[in-house]
Amino acid sequence: MKKIPRAEFNAIIDHPGCGAILGLKEDKVLLIQMRRNDFPFDTFEIPGGVSELNETPEQAARRELKEETGFDIGYTHHLITITPSVGYSNEYISIYSGELLDAEGEAEHTFDFFTKDEVAALIKGGKIIDAQTLGALSFWLNGTVNAVVPDVLFLCTGNYYRSRFCELYFNQLMAERPFFADSKGLLAYRKINPGFISPHTLKYASEIELPLGVTKFPDQMEERHFEQTKLVIALDETEHRPMMQEQFPEWENRIEYWQVHDIDFTEPNEALPVLKQKVEELVTRFLS
Repeated sequence: MKKIPRAEFNAIIDHPGCGAILGLKEDKVLLIQMRRNDFPFDTFEIPGGVSELNETPEQAARRELKEETGFDIGYTHHLITITPSVGYSNEYISIYSGELLDAEGEAEHTFDFFTKDEVAALIKGGKIIDAQTLGALSFWLNGTVNAVVPDVLFLCTGNYYRSRFCELYFNQLMAERPFFADSKGLLAYRKINPGFISPHTLKYASEIELPLGVTKFPDQMEERHFEQTKLVIALDETEHRPMMQEQFPEWENRIEYWQVHDIDFTEPNEALPVLKQKVEELVTRFLS
């Protein structure tokens, strides 16, 4: 094998991205047992795999969980997105957490459930070595895994610009209170936007000193999210009601609509302050 000097290595591997699941059941976590090439013993990992075409990282994570263990999962929360190969690959691994439901399918791999003490022993014994599993378990071991169903879910087209701002701002305003928001997109699976969040959202967040939290890529809205969330707000009735009629007709009139247009009709420097005010009004509703 020819070795390339570091100074001459300029290639970047273009990667479609991955999703992985920290599956919890009561006070234990699910880990699959794996035998990797050129490794002398079995390791233990959280389920996960590469995103397929028109599949978001969250969808990939839930699919891999089902294929590898047979388990379904309840509401999934974005935990962390890691870049395991910075310098030679643009790979991102988005890791989600959630409570496991009953297993119905066949399992591809041997798996088991482990307590925190057992996980700590596996890590100390060198049996957990991959970045995504170590990253996810660090949150779980420190007690910072969210298992709460959102009080409100902000819905837009790509889950890239408007809904992401509303999620961030609502959660900042409610940081000391028992309310929590998430966001999804009606067409997020198309993955037509570059990067993980709109530069307009980044710019405005910086202007108002709004923390971004951990890196999160767009998530796709699905039927189960309507069933699991207390309040869903679509951010532009003109744009999103037709999408609801086509994709989720049973829910069209069961959600709330705002009227804040995308950048093709309203400049971000006008739309984002309006969204800021509407989120503040929503927070007042929750607290009244």
